[in-house]
Amino acid sequence: MEITTQPSLILQGVDILHVNLNVINKYDHKTPIDLKVDPKVFYPKEQPSHFKIIMDVILQCENYFDLSIVAIGNFGFGNEEELPDNVKKTFVNTNAPAIMFPYVRAFISTLSSNIGNSTGTIVIPSQFFKGELEELPSEADKNN
Repeated sequence: MEITTQPSLILQGVDILHVNLNVINKYDHKTPIDLKVDPKVFYPKEQPSHFKIIMDVILQCENYFDLSIVAIGNFGFGNEEELPDNVKKTFVNTNAPAIMFPYVRAFISTLSSNIGNSTGTIVIPSQFFKGELEELPSEADKNN
């Protein structure tokens, strides 16, 4: 019997780089919130076994508030050996955004609960990710 090692994906942390909140009126918690999540992927040339998910999240509730967040998830592959492309694509396009998003959700809930009565705690639903992420070019790619 052959024993193989399960490929692993490691979340090395989520960094919140940008937050912009504009409160217009006290949120009534009845009006639906428009949620847009746009994850992209970046592969650092100097670290071939790592990648970053850059997630733009926009919440808008007309006449109440606008919230935009940019978060970066730092990921690495746990196995040093080369992974098949189909496994990498699944990790990058589906698993990584799904692993990262709960951290962004928790940040939004914590932020909104700590800003007083202007919004109250905002709890956004889980998201499912499918399809290929847009790849952001490196600085070297932009210069060529």
